[in-house]
Amino acid sequence: MNEKEISVYLALLELGSQPASVIGKKSGINRSSTYLILDSLIKRGFVNQYMRADVKYFTAADPQILVKFVKKQEFKLKEVRRSLTGILPDLYGLANPLSVKPKVRFYEGEKGVVRVMEDTLTSTETIQSWDSLDAWFNSTEMLRNYLVEYGKLRVEKHKIPLRALFIDCPVARKYIVKDYPAKKKKVDALLDFKWIPKEISPFNIGLNIYNDKVTLVSLAKDELLGVIIESHEIYKIHKAMFELAWKAARKK
Repeated sequence: MNEKEISVYLALLELGSQPASVIGKKSGINRSSTYLILDSLIKRGFVNQYMRADVKYFTAADPQILVKFVKKQEFKLKEVRRSLTGILPDLYGLANPLSVKPKVRFYEGEKGVVRVMEDTLTSTETIQSWDSLDAWFNSTEMLRNYLVEYGKLRVEKHKIPLRALFIDCPVARKYIVKDYPAKKKKVDALLDFKWIPKEISPFNIGLNIYNDKVTLVSLAKDELLGVIIESHEIYKIHKAMFELAWKAARKK
């Protein structure tokens, strides 16, 4: 409460049930202001009102209500803090103290991986991707299920083309050749891929290139995280490296 609200509430505690004129006189506040203050206190549950002989009477609520009110505010503040903590990476990503890029956003855990992959669904161009499907299917149950759902969203809802370099392994071949959600809908035009020999260097990273961005998701059990880098120059060099690898990779 502010000072005037405190004066009115304390006056009510001393006086008991009284009309606004008496309360205003006791607290040293004019009648019109007293009505406004009482209305504010009523809305927060600190004061109750009732009619008697066509006159409005006001009475202070039990002081215990003050403790309950503070506890309620504490709960709300915890919720706000939790929400703010969740969006801090986005806020830091927007903050750019220099006049140049890149902007980098960092996310942790399963939700962080999903958050980064959801960003790829905003692509307005063909996504170029390096990926280890083996790492996805050996990750958490939540991420395994998400990968399948992601494929459906990209193909069926967003219709975003994908050129991908997949590490060659039985798990990847089974998913891409037999189980991929695009197959039954005959939308192979939205998926072009080649194989990377596993012996070259197995990795647990998924990397996507699109819209002046490079995103990475780490799927290692002890390092679940996602990163979004926004930079035209970094985007260009990754596209160039992808094209070189594409020419050398195994055909379907």
